Amino acid sequence: MIGLVILLVLVLLVLAVAFLRLGAAAGYDETGGWVKVRVGPAWLTLYPLSEEKKKKREAKAEKKAAKKKKRTAEPQENKKTPRRKTLKNAFSPGGALDLALDLLPKLKEMAGDLRHTIRIDTLSLHLVWGEPDPADAAMHYGQAWGVLEALLAFTEANFTVKNRDLSVALDYQIESPRLTVEAACSISVAQLLSILWPILKEAIRGLRKRKKTGPSQRTTKQCAAAMAAQGKEETHGKESSCQ
Repeated sequence: MIGLVILLVLVLLVLAVAFLRLGAAAGYDETGGWVKVRVGPAWLTLYPLSEEKKKKREAKAEKKAAKKKKRTAEPQENKKTPRRKTLKNAFSPGGALDLALDLLPKLKEMAGDLRHTIRIDTLSLHLVWGEPDPADAAMHYGQAWGVLEALLAFTEANFTVKNRDLSVALDYQIESPRLTVEAACSISVAQLLSILWPILKEAIRGLRKRKKTGPSQRTTKQCAAAMAAQGKEETHGKESSCQ
């Protein structure tokens, strides 16, 4: 009985995590902009930073500057040459760049799936247009409506919009436009994993294949084509650099 209860609790936890939504939101008004991230029902503010976070960031920057100054003051012979093995390996045959090229079709597919899976929870834009010249204000007001309609058509064609609130008004009493905008989007953990899993599986398969076969087939074909173009069918007893 206890085992059944534990199993039921685990199943409920997995379902709760699967339906948990991850998201981000950003906005702008006359007081400035802000950016937040969402984990389930909780929102964390990334910008503007709180006073405590600002102090921590400034202290970290000061420590980094002090370390850099100390390294600069050290004798030249004590300095070590930075290693570039990671970059070299990335461009070597069968390296990370080669693997990324193989994954391009899957990455394009993932981008399309993300576009149709991400939900726009809130899309709010309020623009009040005003200029010193009433004629220019009226003309630009009409142009603003055109831009807004094009933006809305693109958004609705590519995303699911849950709540939207858009408006453009004309005010001859103000001398500059006033804009208030807010957008929030989200995706569930289950949806995100279902999109990322094929990419991860393909990457693991490609890494295993490269460990078994060595340089990728693409690199071998490129070498063969280059040798054929140069008319080097024989290497005169020397091993080819492509092998």
